[in-house]
Amino acid sequence: MRISRNAIMPDATTQGSSGISALTDDDNKPIELEAVGISDDDENVKEIMIAGVLASLSIAVAPIASMVPRVPGWGMAFFDPVSLLWIIAFLIGGFKVGSISMTAGTFGLFFYDPTGVGPIFKFLATAPMIVVPWLAARRFGKTSGGKYLAEPKTYAGSMFAAFMVRLGLMIPINLIVVPILIPGVFTVEAIIIYALILNTIQSFWDASIPYIVTYETPVYDNFGLW
Repeated sequence: MRISRNAIMPDATTQGSSGISALTDDDNKPIELEAVGISDDDENVKEIMIAGVLASLSIAVAPIASMVPRVPGWGMAFFDPVSLLWIIAFLIGGFKVGSISMTAGTFGLFFYDPTGVGPIFKFLATAPMIVVPWLAARRFGKTSGGKYLAEPKTYAGSMFAAFMVRLGLMIPINLIVVPILIPGVFTVEAIIIYALILNTIQSFWDASIPYIVTYETPVYDNFGLW
């Protein structure tokens, strides 16, 4: 079967817009053309690359994070840049990219953390900041997930919900684990207050800085995948 010569000539009255859709064979039957797009393999490579780069950066800044002042006897810092990179990975590439970056980065942190539990706490505290906005984008987003979260009110609402989930998760975990790791140092009231204050401060940084980096710069426009 051959494509007729006339079929590939553009229609001058439509500036060639009908040239492709009007392709026919010698029997004047339309020929369907398959659209050429980015393959799934290419997308997977991009996702893995972005997740890997940001996970590596989060591990690289871990020694810097160790120099940030921490609560005496508690070990938790008021500002920790590690999780910022995991959330940036999520905002750029979606749940898969954010999860890979967070998981790989968590494993890398064990090389720097002397307690053996710090990376686990960081993982559990950061997870709601990725999972909840992702669920909000899936449930309510009428556009792609990344563009849905780019709207300031939408992003703020989903991150506030993530913050509440984070508190509901981390306060009970601290009440259980801290007395085991540091017996007799903190009262129940002190544990609740410290967990509330520290998670509130860190949640503010975790929500605000990744948004600024991803959406207030050309980062998402150039690298956004979802």
